[in-house]
Amino acid sequence: MATISAYTSSSISTLFSGLNSSSSNNSFGIGSLDLSTYNSIKTGAYKQLLKSYYAKNPVSSNSGSSKTDNSSATTISSQKINATKTKDASKAVVNDATDLRKTSLWQKKSVTNEDGTTENKYDADAIYKAVSAFVKDYNSMIDATGDSSDTSVLRTASNMVNTTKANSKVLKELGISVDSNNKLVIDKDTFMAADMSVAKSAFAGAGSFGQSVANSAASIYSSSATTLAKLQTQNLYGSDGSYSYVSASVYNQFT
Repeated sequence: MATISAYTSSSISTLFSGLNSSSSNNSFGIGSLDLSTYNSIKTGAYKQLLKSYYAKNPVSSNSGSSKTDNSSATTISSQKINATKTKDASKAVVNDATDLRKTSLWQKKSVTNEDGTTENKYDADAIYKAVSAFVKDYNSMIDATGDSSDTSVLRTASNMVNTTKANSKVLKELGISVDSNNKLVIDKDTFMAADMSVAKSAFAGAGSFGQSVANSAASIYSSSATTLAKLQTQNLYGSDGSYSYVSASVYNQFT
């Protein structure tokens, strides 16, 4: 399909003229409607071009339909923004949880103490950095899901918050608390002084708090991606008058 990079009132006029033009080899049996124009109408592309044209060249009207359309478009746009934010935030949490399960993060290293003795210790700095990233992205996901209108996302987020509260005791040992907004707060000094084996159990073990949150985040990501895909189909007409989305179609640029 040829790409339409731009159009003018002249090109729109050309489209209209197809309704009255005749062609010996390419005409349809209703008046002189040519096949190319008929096909554009049938696929819904013709209507999309006209909608875009009049959007850029509005006809004044006192009816309330334009206000309704604008309100609907604003709502859809807002939902798209939120679905995107939720999807990105949940993906970040999944990635953080994956980093926390890496074997290399929990390998003890030989450390020389001030008195000259050596012992194997966890790299507390590296672990704190990984847990802090998890906390930050967890809180971003809480914000995003709180603005969601997707019942599946809200239900999963609610269950995740309950799981976090159920693990508050072990998290407290690591200097991590849950505030009134259901967000996590981490105290660095308390964390650095804590037993890193507790941190490993909380974030890296099978069935751990970190794994449970990652599972919830993966579910939220899936729901958000599905919602976003559905929203992308809004206001696009198919040949039967129903809404549809034509992948890679040049007409998508007009929506």
